[in-house]
Amino acid sequence: MVAILKRFLIAERTGDWLLHLSTLKEMLPYLAASGHNLYTKSAYFYLSQMQNLESDHPDIHAHFMNGKHVVRRSDRFWAGLSTDLVIEQVLMRSVKSTGGLTRGRGMGEVQRTLWLLSIPTLAEYNHAMQQLTGTGYKTSDQHIENSKTRMERDNKDSNMLTEFLTERNPFTNDKTLRNIETGMVADSDANADEAKTVGDKIIESIAGNLVSEISFKKKDQIVTLDAKRPSGSNISQQPQVDPQLMFQRLTAVGQDSLNNTAELFEYELSSFPSSLFEANGLPKQAAKATLADAIWNIGDCQAQELPETNIVHVIDGESLLYRIPWIKGQTFSQISIKYIDHIRKRFSNPTVVMNGYNSSSTKDITHLRRSKGIQSNTITFTRDMPLRVKKETFLLNQSNKQRFVEMLIDIFQEHSIETIQAKEDADLLFFL
Repeated sequence: MVAILKRFLIAERTGDWLLHLSTLKEMLPYLAASGHNLYTKSAYFYLSQMQNLESDHPDIHAHFMNGKHVVRRSDRFWAGLSTDLVIEQVLMRSVKSTGGLTRGRGMGEVQRTLWLLSIPTLAEYNHAMQQLTGTGYKTSDQHIENSKTRMERDNKDSNMLTEFLTERNPFTNDKTLRNIETGMVADSDANADEAKTVGDKIIESIAGNLVSEISFKKKDQIVTLDAKRPSGSNISQQPQVDPQLMFQRLTAVGQDSLNNTAELFEYELSSFPSSLFEANGLPKQAAKATLADAIWNIGDCQAQELPETNIVHVIDGESLLYRIPWIKGQTFSQISIKYIDHIRKRFSNPTVVMNGYNSSSTKDITHLRRSKGIQSNTITFTRDMPLRVKKETFLLNQSNKQRFVEMLIDIFQEHSIETIQAKEDADLLFFL
């Protein structure tokens, strides 16, 4: 894609008409695959017309072959500009500058026509005045790429690129498709690396159709790395049936068709007890506040006075994980230091108990409810890599959370903070 863009710039700058058409044709599959439907439809129609330009309008084709499909403001070889660029940066700028239509002339049809037709005449006057006074206004003969400022900027950008690739080395033994900027690893559904093949199929499907009849379907486009998909999207979707709603409808119908409604209850009418499970199949959340009130009302639950010395603070690692906000652009090492500062500022002699996320846990249902059914991608990261995604998106993936917890434990131990990794909540209770 970068090579196509370079060839397109060469075609526009040098006025190469045939290269202009060939590069646009190469762009079509990528435009179609990435969902730029209006660009795809317009470019396809444009190329279809330009293929017959030589036979339909030979005079215009001859001008275009001579490089006149672009605008030149000087006679330099590399000075061609696209017409839309000239309209936006030259013509529209003249409209809004001194002597333009927005400076008291008005924007009516007569004013626009007079202003446009007077521009060539005024250009001749301007050229004559420059010759008379011996004053010329033109770009320096020195190319901008050779200027000192541009060379310093290029050197700075080269060093920045080298530093970027050093921190996120793409030349590793890892063969997965991933984004080296964010570290996001593609799952089996992502096919952005097959954009050319996917786009070719879309172009073939619209060949021979009228422009008004061309339609695009999102399912035919590529799936990007960060596309949000429901959890388990690679499994065939089964129709969802709400047992509670089905039970209500059956009882309503049974009251009119059966003499004895009690006969209905001789059979199992629900696949799970509605008092314990929600309609989506997840167990209902525990009423912790109600349970706490019941415990306190059992008897005297007042805490005894704690000794002033030898106090050990036991910190729930998962609660700590969500307490500290993450800022995009900070490295994972800097984020970890924020946790250390938070612990040392508020606790003396602390012990952090972190949960494990590699295997099944009693909190799997809670994690699933937090994710809201959205599947997050795996992200490859190191300590010195900056965070490029939202904290919520990062922690939705259990693999990301586990590797971050392991890194956090190592950093805690390096800073002499006692840390225990528990596999289950029961381990935490046992420790207490």
